[in-house]
Amino acid sequence: MSTKSTIAYGPTFHFYHEALDDSYVYLELEQVQFEASYNRVMVPIPVHIWEVIRQYPGVDFSWADKTDQDILDYVTQSVDDRIRKYEEAEADRRGFVSFFGCLAFGTADEPRDEQIEKGVTFYRDLRTRQQQVKTAIEELQHAQRISPQA
Repeated sequence: MSTKSTIAYGPTFHFYHEALDDSYVYLELEQVQFEASYNRVMVPIPVHIWEVIRQYPGVDFSWADKTDQDILDYVTQSVDDRIRKYEEAEADRRGFVSFFGCLAFGTADEPRDEQIEKGVTFYRDLRTRQQQVKTAIEELQHAQRISPQA
């Protein structure tokens, strides 16, 4: 099972996220030259590949501006929905139904309060990561505006 989530691809490139890795995007290029030295790799990106890649957003920022109350409301509704679906599932499917959303909430057969606590923690952490990425982008953009062009 692949852990790659494709953003864009073509015959000689693959631009993707790795599952559970919000810190990086990855670019695989084939049939291009590169230079490598200690702590440095330089890969010339062909312009036609760059034009395809730049059309896609790199990161989801949908949680960056959420309040604690927004998160609690979302998590509470999600937990209640998954508990309802779990309870309505046929007995032989409950294990399968319980699994969906377990990364954020735990399994659907865990106590409601524990699922909510895990979900709030998960989405607050997600919000923090998204805020950090937004801040880093803004700092780089600001530095580009004030630095002299070569």
